[in-house]
Amino acid sequence: MAHEFISLSQLNGIVKEVLKDNLVKTYWIVAEISEIRQNYSGHCYMEFIQKDEDSDNLVAKAKANIWANTYRLIKPYFETSTNSTLAQGMKILVNVSVEFHELYGLSLTVHDIDPAYTVGDMEQKRTLTIQKLVADGVFEMNKELEMPVVPQRIAIISSNTAAGYDDFISQLTNNEFGFVFYPCLFQAYMQGEAAENSILSAIDRIHNNIENFDIVVIIRGGGSRAELSCFDSYNLASNICQFPLPVIAGIGHERDQSVVDMVANTRVKTPTAAAAFLIDKLSEFANEVYSMSEQIISEAQNIIDNKEHEIELISERLTYFSNNLVHEKKEMLFRSGYNVAIASSRKFSLANSEITEIENRVSYSWSDMLKNLKRQIKIDQDKLSLSLKSLLHNQNVIVDSTQRLLNQCEPVTILKKGFSITTLNGKQIKNIENIKEGTQIETEFINGKISSIVNK
Repeated sequence: MAHEFISLSQLNGIVKEVLKDNLVKTYWIVAEISEIRQNYSGHCYMEFIQKDEDSDNLVAKAKANIWANTYRLIKPYFETSTNSTLAQGMKILVNVSVEFHELYGLSLTVHDIDPAYTVGDMEQKRTLTIQKLVADGVFEMNKELEMPVVPQRIAIISSNTAAGYDDFISQLTNNEFGFVFYPCLFQAYMQGEAAENSILSAIDRIHNNIENFDIVVIIRGGGSRAELSCFDSYNLASNICQFPLPVIAGIGHERDQSVVDMVANTRVKTPTAAAAFLIDKLSEFANEVYSMSEQIISEAQNIIDNKEHEIELISERLTYFSNNLVHEKKEMLFRSGYNVAIASSRKFSLANSEITEIENRVSYSWSDMLKNLKRQIKIDQDKLSLSLKSLLHNQNVIVDSTQRLLNQCEPVTILKKGFSITTLNGKQIKNIENIKEGTQIETEFINGKISSIVNK
């Protein structure tokens, strides 16, 4: 049975006409931008999505575009009103018309954007983040940390290609005071969908090496509000609140303050300002050290002056007392010398008598001792002589026995007993395994040699 049919293009044409006849001209809708790109011709192409509020699963998706003539008007108005550019992940309220093309399918054409909704949505998200941090009791935690007196070891969270990072390093390195800093970069994405997780990963790496650092500096170098939206994240702000080192936020946007700026220990406007802050901290410390050294020098000089005056007074008193003491000691020495001379004379006389008696005793004792030693030496010599003679006799007997045994093993002795020695090429034959027929061998007797040919 034949069926009536139409072509696909005809069906799509019918759908197009039905939609055109039954839909109103435009609708205001709320959607999240999941993709956005600007064509070289000036057209802007996007993809809108809607997520379930509880599960975060996608519930709707549609392609959208803003034609160049409309985009040229919408873009600057939106950016001026929100201080942000249209970006991935942003929620917007847009006026759209539904278009259906036979070849490209369903799409939405954007005619207008309400920037107030986007500002309100971003502000609401930031407000909720702040309220949750306060409710958790962590909002002021990093601010309460004491800034190190000499913050030289710096953990930096930034992109190595960011201009703000180069400015920060240049400012630190070329400071006018010649202070030395030890910066260490922990690379991270600073915008886009991957930024939040990338920065959190850098924070974890710093925490694993926390003993090597005094402070953490987060620097970026400016950007639109949308590009900096990751710094309003609850997870990121909560980690910074509870980080055990002071955090300096030098993200680089002066007009708007992110949640990270609010919870950081110190907030500065730009990466260069962050470097200037650290240099000022070291300068303050250096000035305090200089002031203290000047004070110490002044106090030390006063003490020296006072002590010099005291020393002069003591010196005068010592001179007076020492002169009197020397005079007294001279008299005492004279009297003592006289007494010593008399006592020494008596002592010498007694000592001479004792020495004479000791010499007599020692002389007698040494004479007896020498006689006993000579007697003992003679006895030991006799014993040694007998031992040596006995040892030599025994060794001669052993040598003679060994020599007789060696003589019995001489080849000549063996031949004399009727034995013979058979050789092959000068080597003694000990078995017949290697002897072949026709081999010439040699047999030695006590009185000569014979050569033989082996037949069998």
